[in-house]
Amino acid sequence: MPGVNVSLAHASDVLFMWTVLVYAVAMFGYSAEFAFSRIGRSRAEKPVPDERRVTPEQIGRVAVGLTVVGWLLHVGSVVTRGAAVNRVPWGNMYEFSTMVALVAVTVFLVLLTRQPVRFLGAFVMTPVVLYLGLAGTVLYAPAAPLQPILNSYWIKIHVVAAITASGGFMVSGVITMLYLTRTWLDRRASVGPGTAAAVEYGGLSRWLPSAERLDRLAYKVIGFAFPVWTFAIIAGAIWAKYAWSRYWGWDPKETWSFITWVAYAAYLHARATAGWRGRRAAVLSLIGFSCLMVDYYVVNTVISGLHSYAGVGG
Repeated sequence: MPGVNVSLAHASDVLFMWTVLVYAVAMFGYSAEFAFSRIGRSRAEKPVPDERRVTPEQIGRVAVGLTVVGWLLHVGSVVTRGAAVNRVPWGNMYEFSTMVALVAVTVFLVLLTRQPVRFLGAFVMTPVVLYLGLAGTVLYAPAAPLQPILNSYWIKIHVVAAITASGGFMVSGVITMLYLTRTWLDRRASVGPGTAAAVEYGGLSRWLPSAERLDRLAYKVIGFAFPVWTFAIIAGAIWAKYAWSRYWGWDPKETWSFITWVAYAAYLHARATAGWRGRRAAVLSLIGFSCLMVDYYVVNTVISGLHSYAGVGG
């Protein structure tokens, strides 16, 4: 195809496949750490022979190392994709999806440098691997030049902001679901103390941080992503003025972006003014994330509008 460096485009695809593979191995590593930690706790009171063996902690550290390697491969895939067509590498759904996944992994790694959140590993990497799997199959588009309407410097502003916020919202959605899981386990463990079921649920809940900590962590991530999403909407409106001679036209993409904004604004407002915490706030968080998924998948693949150029195949 004219204007496409085939060798770099192929290199990007190869790096993408290795990224998914390494991320998948890291995901299994985090899961193994969880599984072996539980086994270790159940045997804690039993005498064991003094022998050298791999510990859950070591497995977890290896998983983190693999995540970093996968992140580097991921960056390489994105960079070579952009170099192959001499443009920004987020011009269609495939590229947008890979960038959102990259931001999600980046947010996880940054959080990991600030506080002990390795417990998030399996739960972040699982949707990332699924997200990339969908991107590399159903949403895949060969490297190609940008469509004329996308060939604007605003794509470096508006879309970057949308990608960054979406990656943050993905991580906050994972944390919110873990919060709901933790509260459910706590309730189950409190029923019939001393029973086998209570011991089992209590053991599972001990592997996760407290519900309060998960609630605060989700709030912090949303607190970071929401202003970025707000900026993305504003930048998109300015771009729309140049592209279509109006700031806002209630196109399906614009409408669902605004609905997503309202949902997350309601979450932050409820926490700040009504003192909502816990389950009620978690429900609002998941509503916001669901709106984001509609905004991205349903609007881009099912509903026709001015943003249809962002559909499958770019």
